[in-house]
Amino acid sequence: MVKVVRAAVARGPVGKLPNLFWVLWSGTLINRAGYVVQPFLAIYLSGRWQLSPVLIGTVISTFGAGAMLSPILGGQLADRVGRRRMLIAGMLASAGTMLLIPFATHVVAIALAVGVYGLAVDLYRPAVSALIADTVAPADRSRAFGLLYWAVNLGTAVAGVAGGWLATRSFWLLFAINAVACLSFATIAARLVPADLPRPRRTTWTRFTMADGLLVSLTLAFFLCACLLVQAYVALPIVMTGQGFDSSAYGLVLAVNPVVVVVLQPLLLRRLTALPPLAVFAAAIALTGAGFGLTGLAATMPAYAATVLVWTVGEIAVAAVGPALVAEIAPPDMQGRYSGFFNAAYGAASLAAPVSSSFVLQEHGATALWTACLVTGAAGAGIAMALAPALRRRRLSLSAPEHAPEHTPEQES
Repeated sequence: MVKVVRAAVARGPVGKLPNLFWVLWSGTLINRAGYVVQPFLAIYLSGRWQLSPVLIGTVISTFGAGAMLSPILGGQLADRVGRRRMLIAGMLASAGTMLLIPFATHVVAIALAVGVYGLAVDLYRPAVSALIADTVAPADRSRAFGLLYWAVNLGTAVAGVAGGWLATRSFWLLFAINAVACLSFATIAARLVPADLPRPRRTTWTRFTMADGLLVSLTLAFFLCACLLVQAYVALPIVMTGQGFDSSAYGLVLAVNPVVVVVLQPLLLRRLTALPPLAVFAAAIALTGAGFGLTGLAATMPAYAATVLVWTVGEIAVAAVGPALVAEIAPPDMQGRYSGFFNAAYGAASLAAPVSSSFVLQEHGATALWTACLVTGAAGAGIAMALAPALRRRRLSLSAPEHAPEHTPEQES
């Protein structure tokens, strides 16, 4: 699989990606293919523990709270202790904390274990993003991050099928397989990711991510987009079931998302890399909002599937150019922190969007909610496009000699 993908990408317009990228790509694919605990956690809690829906929601919210903080902590540590060390430590922490859950014997202990697991689950991600930023040429980063997201979705598709099969036999298998996948990525990193290079000299113009208005604004635009994507798992099933569709119909409609990502993303990446990244980012957020806005006009399964197709194309573009933009604006010694701050937006959206959308849906109805999604997408796109002058200034600033890194990782052929 890796050789086939590498051969296809090598025919792209920008050139080859370094070998280290494919190590990270392979490890990510293995890890996500074994990511079977979190998607089936609600079923575990309702079946094994017979918890009420309110308690299930409360327990899972602890995972969301931890997952929001996880990339921020992981980013700080990736810059301080090193990318390779943090990647390995993050995978080990994820495997270890996950195995606390089946040993918990009280609902409070379960909630604490789930929260700790959420805190560990994305510790590794900023390290991976920082390694890509360190070793992949700027012109290739959108394609690299897009392919990494493709691996995530390909692995998630495998995990969905495998997790369902495992859950019917034993929930212990879910925890065991997920832990093995994490340990496998840790082993790959320990054997194939080179030792951390000496850190570049400290940046003088900012030491805190929150002090960088460009990063905060990009993250805000991504947060608005993430709030839209969360509706696929919150508002969409509620609206569809309210119209008389059953859960299997919703599942089939939602299955359009991973299928489109797996099939279209490698093809779209060639075109995305030829366009200005900020314009692509803004257009993608607007398209995501339009896709969810069009849901208000849907009344049949094909119509719902068509709206999923629209916002999935937007999601593909955001996943490719968003991390690449963040890598471009980050100081050399803060790649991990910038990536962690940006990625935390999705966790924040997972906490905020369900509450706000449920309120709008209950008090004002589905039409108001889907209209709000359209407006949210337009607002996120507007924020992104307004950043063009600041992005030009940042590019000039980081190209100045005083901000150049002292150590440049050697590019592999």
